[in-house]
Amino acid sequence: MKNLFFVVSILLALNLLNHTNACSVFVKGYTIHFKSDIQNEDVELRCQSKDDDIGHHVLNSSNPEMQWSFCSSYAGSTLYFCHFWRPSYDQHFDVFNTTMISRCDQGKDEHNLCDWDIKDDGFYFFEPHNAVWVKSFNWNRKTSRKLISEYTLYP
Repeated sequence: MKNLFFVVSILLALNLLNHTNACSVFVKGYTIHFKSDIQNEDVELRCQSKDDDIGHHVLNSSNPEMQWSFCSSYAGSTLYFCHFWRPSYDQHFDVFNTTMISRCDQGKDEHNLCDWDIKDDGFYFFEPHNAVWVKSFNWNRKTSRKLISEYTLYP
């Protein structure tokens, strides 16, 4: 009975830690950062995970950056994905997943940085271990069907 009480106490403590904004020794904290280098065009984005909706944001020359921070899950299964669009292009991909953990991890308890740069020709990820920007995704050109349906008010 003592063992069961101990296990339940540990699980409750871990759960309490997970619901505070501070990450613990059991989970690391990460910051996803986007910067848009696209001139004369808005880049819209919406990011979310299973549990969190980061919301709709617009990046442009007067507001070129956005970021958010979070604690990874105990199992290391945290996943954030984003949809990006601009007048003639769009793209969607995972900006943080199990593969990204090692690419973003800089050995800190919190604010390990996943740094993305949005350019005219695609999306670049900063590899902190090699100190280089690596092109990870291209923009997809929207088809005329996507363009029409996006701006049609009624079906």
